[in-house]
Amino acid sequence: MEQMPKMKVLFLTSKLGYGHTRAADAIEYALMEKVPNVETHHIDLWSLMDERVANSVKDGYLRMARQYRDYYQKLYNLDVGLWRQLSGEEPADTAIREFLSTQQQKWFPDESHWLGVRRQNLDRALINSLISLICSSHERGVSRKIILRSILILMRTVLVNRLQERISQFMPDIIVATQMYPAGLLAQVKKKNNFRNIPTLGIITDFGLHGSWVHASPDIYCAGCGELFAQLTGRGISQQRIHLTGIPLMPQFRRPPDMQTARRKLGIDPDRKTIAVTGGQYGIGIVEAVYDLVKANADFQMLVTTGQSPAETTGLKHLAAGHASQIHVFDWVEDMSAILGAADVVVGKPGGLSVSESLACGRPFFATCSLGGQEKHNIDFLTCQGVGGEVRPQNLAQTLKTLLNSESQLSAMKRYAYALGQRNGAEKIAALAEKIWIDRKDGATSGASL
Repeated sequence: MEQMPKMKVLFLTSKLGYGHTRAADAIEYALMEKVPNVETHHIDLWSLMDERVANSVKDGYLRMARQYRDYYQKLYNLDVGLWRQLSGEEPADTAIREFLSTQQQKWFPDESHWLGVRRQNLDRALINSLISLICSSHERGVSRKIILRSILILMRTVLVNRLQERISQFMPDIIVATQMYPAGLLAQVKKKNNFRNIPTLGIITDFGLHGSWVHASPDIYCAGCGELFAQLTGRGISQQRIHLTGIPLMPQFRRPPDMQTARRKLGIDPDRKTIAVTGGQYGIGIVEAVYDLVKANADFQMLVTTGQSPAETTGLKHLAAGHASQIHVFDWVEDMSAILGAADVVVGKPGGLSVSESLACGRPFFATCSLGGQEKHNIDFLTCQGVGGEVRPQNLAQTLKTLLNSESQLSAMKRYAYALGQRNGAEKIAALAEKIWIDRKDGATSGASL
């Protein structure tokens, strides 16, 4: 009996936040349901680095997003001025030097900070040398600029080579990238004429376009909304390379539970107006939002999902103990469909997956805490479509009270949110990947060129 050929799919993800890995998992589930003989493998961007270096960069990213919003936005926008400071073209601002020095002391307190000194490994040598050079001088210098540029190029080259080696070990039929930075590294790998014949799908998990996706140039773009389709074509991407699939969600969002079913499952008051409060993997902004809502003294109940911060979880549970009938705290939840389905509205950090899951359940989404960057795209989408948006913390309680007391407005927002929701994105992407694989397999069998 002839053995069925195996379809090998490689996922490139990033575990900074939960959305990119969750999108990959959703597509993987859909593939396993659809393709009998599929083999999958995941490469996390951060696994290409030394663990301490990876943790220091992730920690710096979150710290910048919370405390240095202007620089975070500039970094996201690939701001030329900021790039010139990091590459030695211009002296670094005082705030940048202080930020980098603090991160260096936190994560590498015992490291010597120059390439010529004995090191544990290359990654730590490079990042410490880069930081030390950026922070060491206010003066312009040709040699300093050249060295900084060389370190940045070497850092990228190291990651590209490591990614190339990892791909070689698996040798996939298709590569699916759910985050723009590993997709960009893959583009550099392909520029070296490696794996250029392996089709790549780029899964954009937000409602707006970052320029890095254009530079990464996957063979196929999977977009979550028509606005993103228009942005891609506006940047010169042909329509044939863009598929309007929706953002991929886990299987439970294909048929999310109705409100009464979800409330019975959670054991909460079935008739009380309900707000879901979620801050994503890191729980950003949820403590403040819950306190603001408690102060409002309104007659609604809250379903609060904590992030992975033990301190914030403890604080929320302590608050809930004093408001047992109003606040229901849930530890980190893998299946959010019941939480969102039980709510009338959702308050949270506006990541692409969080917004998509809310819309799939037909729930308006309000953000009181946004990191900017890609999350601003998501807020703009919610605002433009009339199914939520950004609300200042001091206005949150009144905004929600007004909405919850207007049954006609709330019902209309729910209906439109549900109509906007894309519940089968993962299945569409899985079907697309399978078709590409079958077409290539048939082409190879018939001797057709790739």
